[in-house]
Amino acid sequence: MFACCLFSGVAEWYSPFHSYIYHILCIIGVLSNISIVFVLLRPTMRSNPFNLFLIFIAICDMSLMASYFIFKQIEMCHPWFFSYTWILITYGYATLSVLFHSVSLWLTVNMAVLRYLVIKGSATSNPNMPRFNTYKAAGISILLAVLISLAGSAPNMLRYQIHDNGMVGVPKICTSPDSPYSKYYQSDDSVRAFVFIQPQFWSCSWERFSFWTAGIVLKVIPCVLLTIFMALLVRMLIEAKNRKHRLSHGSAMSTASSIKTKAHATMSSANKTTERTTTMLVLIVFVFLITELPQGIMVLKVGFDPPFKMAMQQIGDIIDLLSLLNSSVNFILYSTMSNLFRREFINAFRECCPWERILQRKKSNSIIIQQQRTNLLARNGSAPLQSPPITNVGITTTAIGPHTGSLKNQILRSPGISTKIGGDNCKERLIDVTSSEEIGVESIANV
Repeated sequence: MFACCLFSGVAEWYSPFHSYIYHILCIIGVLSNISIVFVLLRPTMRSNPFNLFLIFIAICDMSLMASYFIFKQIEMCHPWFFSYTWILITYGYATLSVLFHSVSLWLTVNMAVLRYLVIKGSATSNPNMPRFNTYKAAGISILLAVLISLAGSAPNMLRYQIHDNGMVGVPKICTSPDSPYSKYYQSDDSVRAFVFIQPQFWSCSWERFSFWTAGIVLKVIPCVLLTIFMALLVRMLIEAKNRKHRLSHGSAMSTASSIKTKAHATMSSANKTTERTTTMLVLIVFVFLITELPQGIMVLKVGFDPPFKMAMQQIGDIIDLLSLLNSSVNFILYSTMSNLFRREFINAFRECCPWERILQRKKSNSIIIQQQRTNLLARNGSAPLQSPPITNVGITTTAIGPHTGSLKNQILRSPGISTKIGGDNCKERLIDVTSSEEIGVESIANV
């Protein structure tokens, strides 16, 4: 009773703000997750299997927020509310939203498990230990997450059935002067009533089975696994930090050859990348944990105390808010923790923006005109022969003149989009898999 009163007060305070908040979160979240997919599908990011997890998580989060946004647009008494099309949309949302959220949660769990196994495997010298930083391992983990989510949400999909109750009178709330939709109805109008009913085979046993299956498989077990593997990853971070401190102290007390110094620098750089990658993954897991753990606890509470379900329903908007926050925060994490992700996002944005191409074309034309004028003046003897400036150009073109020399030396490259052939930039990945034989560490992300 106390929980019901407490939740009622919190829900009453938050309810006026929810409409504004979910509109902002859904729009920004869908756009940000589209950006994540777009960036991770670029050639630079495509070569690493662990990016598959991030892509599928973004797709699930985007689908969840888009379906929630559509579902919330049609309120009670809206003319579309009583249509068969809308009841189908409602049924799809009631089933698929649970599936999308569950797949996203289990993908995060499997990614944390795989990350732990990769680091654990790199720390051992056992050649018979299977490698987990492959497309095969990532694909199996993703498929396993989908199958577990389907198994957990299948009873919920069977729970609903659409039934036609025929023509009924318009609810009085719809004809009330306070209703924004009262202009669409008269007091004696009728509407077709489509409702959800439970199938004939559904019984109390099925209801209990559905509740505990969804609660344990989709809430409790993922929360427990996230807690365990987050603790293991944090412990690995602490051990790596201590190991780095010991290595630094040892190198300061002794002199080494240049080859050893270079190897130590390579090791230090790889360890730093590994630590930052693990930190980013820990943050992702932590966000999932703080949004899912309260729901898991409340589900267990409802299982042992069924009247608590009424109190839980009163804070439905707050639970929705936690899920929306969880689905929209990944872009911020990737952008703040990954230099490569930021760079690829900026490059993708440049390629997509027409004004960027127009600006580059104008700069190219101006340089060509300037080059032609310089060459003309040089031939006429009106000005000393000199090469045009080739710095800070920002585009790729070719300067041709009587003293230009080799064309390869006159190519103007943009520092933002052009790289050396055979350079090291192509080795960078958001999730970078480095050979353990070279540095002794499996690095998942270059951040």
